[in-house]
Amino acid sequence: MTKLLNNRYQVLDVLGGGGFSTTFLVEDTHMPSRRRCVLKQLKPVSVDPSIQTLVQERFQREAAILETLGEVSDQIPRLYAYFTEAHQYYLVQELIEGRTLAEVIQTQGALSEATVLDILMRLLPIIDLIHQRGIIHRDIKPENIILRNQDGKPVLIDFGAVKETLGTVMNPQGQPTSSVVIGTPGFMATEQSRGFPTYASDLYSLGLTAIYLLTGKFPHELNIDPQTSQLRWHQSVLNVSPGFATVLDRSINLAARDRYGSAPDFLQALHDSTIKPVADAVQPPAAPAYAEPPPIMQPEGLPTNTAAPTPVPNFTPKKVGILSAIALASAVVSFVAVQQLWPVMAGLVAGRTDDPSPTELSPGVSPTDTPEASSSPTPEVSPSLTPEVSPSVTPEASPPPTTQFAAIAYSIPTGTYGYGLRYPSQAAAEQRALQECNQRVPAQDCQALFWFKNACGSLVRATSGAYGWAWSETIQEAEQEARKQCSSFGGTDCQILLNLCSDRVIQSS
Repeated sequence: MTKLLNNRYQVLDVLGGGGFSTTFLVEDTHMPSRRRCVLKQLKPVSVDPSIQTLVQERFQREAAILETLGEVSDQIPRLYAYFTEAHQYYLVQELIEGRTLAEVIQTQGALSEATVLDILMRLLPIIDLIHQRGIIHRDIKPENIILRNQDGKPVLIDFGAVKETLGTVMNPQGQPTSSVVIGTPGFMATEQSRGFPTYASDLYSLGLTAIYLLTGKFPHELNIDPQTSQLRWHQSVLNVSPGFATVLDRSINLAARDRYGSAPDFLQALHDSTIKPVADAVQPPAAPAYAEPPPIMQPEGLPTNTAAPTPVPNFTPKKVGILSAIALASAVVSFVAVQQLWPVMAGLVAGRTDDPSPTELSPGVSPTDTPEASSSPTPEVSPSLTPEVSPSVTPEASPPPTTQFAAIAYSIPTGTYGYGLRYPSQAAAEQRALQECNQRVPAQDCQALFWFKNACGSLVRATSGAYGWAWSETIQEAEQEARKQCSSFGGTDCQILLNLCSDRVIQSS
């Protein structure tokens, strides 16, 4: 296509299409930078002149909603322009550079619980934001969530209401009605498929998206319980905590009344699922009060059973990656965690050197570690400590490669961590971190929290159990973002557990 659309937009490529819409990659020839954008071409179902005015009005109204949403959140694409041409409707939106969740699974396979939990915790506030404005997305699925390259944030795209607007037709009684059902089979709740979407319908779709990320399987590929008709997905995940599984099971209940009634309810349940009940536990900060979502907006002229029309990471983000959650630990568990962590801290004081061998425990695990081949003695740490591993001689590490990976593993209930650094691959660094962390946690519940390449990372935790982590090009930026995430989940005294770069430990406690 060589013609400029709206005398302004040059089509560069076709990104996708189906039904009555096509998506293009375009270049804005009126901008000095020739900014690249996403242009959606929408074809109305009916060309009846008597309905075109109504369609035009609704299209403008939904475009205005999209513009507002893009301005209040950076996890919704900005709307740059909209126009009509040759009886077709166009939206010009921000180009989000990254990969969809579907593309991530296709190339990397199923994701860890920690990664899926992070994605959900970042998406639910955005879903709450749109629900608070009376809008239902109606098409949440892996293909409509992009993990942005720049910062790893999930971005929600392709709202369904504009499509519904273009599906407006006249019924036999001469009244406008929608002729299309918005949503994707498999990810669409029963009530939505019948034309009665609710806020819980979006949460249902999000729950199924999370299960897809954990299993790598689409809903139709999973078995169904013959008695309850619920999906049997637990056996398709190698390792998922019971609390997390329970939360997801509720989110995908067939009956909307049995699901979470709001995004904040879903989010709180995820927070609670990371808390391990312990006697005499320190109480977490009170959960914030959330306003009830407003009534669902109904479009003018449509029957009441029609919901309102509304208008990747690339896991190597360029700068900052953030993962945060909230957990709770008792005073007793905290003391035990400190006892378990002391060998790590002792090793750090002694000057730990990672040997890029993922099958070997990291030096510094116990105060009796033997020095490197250079024969320099290991400084004494404490004569009262009990060695955890037998003495061994660690050969001097070879010169570090140009690309160096580091990873941190973490136990949410206890606050125990482990790390690996100066490794040639992500997998090796994560294996080392998990190995070290699990050595100190009897329950063996450590998870690979995050990894980074030729960068720095920070892990912080508050006495309430809230924690946050981040990585960036500098340790100062990473620590700042980690503290911010910890505070956002109620941490009032977030302190550094570990600061390190790909080639060295900077600070630990």
